[in-house]
Amino acid sequence: MAKVSVIIPVLNGAEYIRECMDSIVGQTISDIEIIPVDAGSTDGTLEILKEYAKKDARIKLLTADKKSMGYQYNVGIAAAEGEYVGFCESDDYISETMYEKLARIAEKEDLDYIRSDFDMFIDKDERIFLNYHILAGNRNALYGKIIKPTDYPDILYRDVNMWNGIYKREFIERHAIKLNETSGAAFQDTGFVMQTFLAAKRAMYVHVDANKYRRDNIGSSVYNLKGVVNVVQEAEYSEEYLSSLKVTDGNVCAVIFKRFCSIFFGFYGKLPEKGQFTEDIERAVNKFKKLAEMVYPRLPYYSESFEGIGNSLSLNILFKDLDAFDALRKQIEEIERDCRHRFYQHIVGYPRAVIFGAGEVGTSLYALLRKNDYEGVACFSDNDAAKWGKYLMGKEVIAPDRLDDLNDGKTVFIIAMTSNIETVREQLIAMNVGRENICKAIAIIPHNAMEVDIR
Repeated sequence: MAKVSVIIPVLNGAEYIRECMDSIVGQTISDIEIIPVDAGSTDGTLEILKEYAKKDARIKLLTADKKSMGYQYNVGIAAAEGEYVGFCESDDYISETMYEKLARIAEKEDLDYIRSDFDMFIDKDERIFLNYHILAGNRNALYGKIIKPTDYPDILYRDVNMWNGIYKREFIERHAIKLNETSGAAFQDTGFVMQTFLAAKRAMYVHVDANKYRRDNIGSSVYNLKGVVNVVQEAEYSEEYLSSLKVTDGNVCAVIFKRFCSIFFGFYGKLPEKGQFTEDIERAVNKFKKLAEMVYPRLPYYSESFEGIGNSLSLNILFKDLDAFDALRKQIEEIERDCRHRFYQHIVGYPRAVIFGAGEVGTSLYALLRKNDYEGVACFSDNDAAKWGKYLMGKEVIAPDRLDDLNDGKTVFIIAMTSNIETVREQLIAMNVGRENICKAIAIIPHNAMEVDIR
């Protein structure tokens, strides 16, 4: 029996499939089973996979008669013989040590699953990588510890991918965990993550060099605005699963609902202006309203997981008046676009920039600026001495007292953090940085940093 079975759903992925397969074939753990599942590719992908299968006996090439990522994954899971099961999307690739490191920890600690941080990337003149931390803030201390995930339901809001980990096959089979087999390839893994999260008694999150997640494949289904239909289908699938398990924990339900609201509104907000309100989308929107109306009253308003659902997503407006919601959304988006553009125009007025804040906000900002062709970032700076001398995305993190040489009036100092902003502003002013050379970073999350155009 192989230690790890890796399942790769494929449909017309010829442009990226060789890099993906090379990264799996080249894993440092040799005891591996590789299961590509092709759903009827017509661009030469299947022929490429057959080439690999002829050269490597570890490859078990399967075909699927349904164009559904969820169905393809389920076919692969059913055929897998490894002790653990892993997943990889065909336009991504993985670090050569990922499965060896994860399998070693999972076996030693007898884990139901283990998931790792990962890198998102886009191809510019060179690849730009941005690391995504699953555990943030007060949950950072849980890295490397065995946990029962439902003891920390808020983790599920950031733990949203299935391919950055491995799962004990016996655990998947015992709990009959399957993916939703809707058509296409958008968000079917959301339900899988939720099911494993709810079922696991022993899980772990780690910092391991793992997946490289492509964010610039415009052919990806997550960029298709009709993905709102998949979101609603997955929300219904998840609600049925929660009901079947009789899950009544309000905190868990609130996190799951908040997660689906975030995805839904991300699509919904783009639909009217692009004329995408087809009949199937209209039906999906109405389904989501009914689902939300059913779930919303059951949520604990006092929960931290509930915070932000009512106001930031304007649910009451959505339920009562779609036109009012659209008007509000357009007004907010116009203000946000204008703010992002003015921020960028301000930054490009300086030949050089220092990002003060070497955390998620700072690295996301750097990725955003690089994506938008600003090359002037000289370094990061931070008050945390543990970060000094380290490199983030190729830029050194330096101590604030080393910034004097950059304080020449031609450098903009960008405060990139969510707290202590005014304290840092006063700190920089005390270092004789001109007020006009200090600005606050715009709000950006890692998953959007490599997508948003602010020029």
